[in-house]
Amino acid sequence: MVEISKTETFVEHDIMVGVTKVGTVELCPERNEIARLIIFEPYQNKGYGTQVVRTLSEQGYKSLWVRSDNPRAIHVYEKCGFKRGKTYMFEMNREVDDV
Repeated sequence: MVEISKTETFVEHDIMVGVTKVGTVELCPERNEIARLIIFEPYQNKGYGTQVVRTLSEQGYKSLWVRSDNPRAIHVYEKCGFKRGKTYMFEMNREVDDV
């Protein structure tokens, strides 16, 4: 029997501007990786994402994953000095027959 146990690899942090939560960022400190960054819609295009990425980059976070169909995020990351790497992942789907 295979067991799947929960780990604490990723740590989620709130992104605050004063007392207002404007988004969240999920980090993987052991790999210095930004796993997920979300700026809530009302707060987008105000530079918060760029500030977060630059701050984390200064703290040693040098790796991240981004969906290829998210040009806004790609723009932010490239503006902060990240470069596109090799593509070696792709989506796979399994169709289930309705029987």
